[in-house]
Amino acid sequence: MDKIQASPAEMGLDGDKLALLRQSIERDIDDGLSDGSVVLVARRGRVVMHEAIGYSDRAKSRTAKTDDVLPVMSLTKQLTAALVFRFIDRGQVTLTSRVAEVIPEFGQKGKEHVTIRDVLSHQAGLPMQHPVEDYSQGNEAYVAKICQLPHEPAPQGVANYHAGAAHAVLGEVVKRIDGGKRSLTQLMAEELLQPLGMNDTALTLRGRDDLSKRTAPIAMRDDSKETIPQRDIESIAEICTTVEFPAGGAVSTAYDQFRFAEMFRFGGKLDGVRLLSPAIVSAATTIQTGDKLSGLYKASAENNYTEPFPANIGLSFYVRGEGIFLASMGTLSSPRTFGGSGFGGQLFWVDPERELTFVHLVVGYPQLYRSRKRSQRLSDLVISSVAA
Repeated sequence: MDKIQASPAEMGLDGDKLALLRQSIERDIDDGLSDGSVVLVARRGRVVMHEAIGYSDRAKSRTAKTDDVLPVMSLTKQLTAALVFRFIDRGQVTLTSRVAEVIPEFGQKGKEHVTIRDVLSHQAGLPMQHPVEDYSQGNEAYVAKICQLPHEPAPQGVANYHAGAAHAVLGEVVKRIDGGKRSLTQLMAEELLQPLGMNDTALTLRGRDDLSKRTAPIAMRDDSKETIPQRDIESIAEICTTVEFPAGGAVSTAYDQFRFAEMFRFGGKLDGVRLLSPAIVSAATTIQTGDKLSGLYKASAENNYTEPFPANIGLSFYVRGEGIFLASMGTLSSPRTFGGSGFGGQLFWVDPERELTFVHLVVGYPQLYRSRKRSQRLSDLVISSVAA
């Protein structure tokens, strides 16, 4: 059921431009680039577009619905980061705390100096990728493997992306600070999801039959060898039905992702409930990586005759920053625009200058570089709809 609260015109948006957004997504589906989308556009907190387009399961001819529960891939990282922020706000850990102060066995092989800030901002010197099988044994076992690895600093002037390792470590950090009393699923639900009314979001599907029957499969629609192997991506959904994977295993709806984004737009508060301090929200949405280039996209950008572009990572959130380059949040967004992105095109962002929020959840994934180009195109259509 859609959550429309106002017409585009009422909120100073051009409805014809939003119709172009819909048409652009429909063309992608017709062309086989993706299977379906759920999109949500809001301004000043009022939803003006909430639509399901295409399929939630093309193989079974299942039409997409706005309340479909979709794997959000690396949008899970922002949820995990927000969980860490709760502990920072309570003084239980700080950005300058060394990981080894909480996980002593992590402090070896050059990793002794790595801080919570380093991990949150993908500057911890951890591997960019791991075999998907490493995730399948559970987060505790995965972190035990990470602890045994040597420090791997990124090349000079580059910020590498920790696809799994960083947020696996952060998940173990909060569990240990909490005294091992709660699972990661419980921690995320009790500290974050329940207070925000994100009732259709979960870290695993264990005990959530209400969500399982509305989930969509992960399916790759691009077999290029550019980045992560296709089968690895498709395996994530199978693994994360029962295994806690705090870097990429959550499921959610577009509306729940909107509520999460709005909480950050309002400086850590939503519907009268304060989850985070304005101070930690400001730090999270401020670039922490300086002018370092994105290690995740460096090779694919060069392979596609595109100049490498800045990482612009805050504390697990992406920040638009200055300049014109290939950006999921669009080339037209304001410099303070922030959000998250996940493999295949999962996306949310907030443009605080325009008081504009966009969520795009995808079914049927293109590969990494193509999905970023697509996200930029769709984001620019949303931003150009602002008429007043």
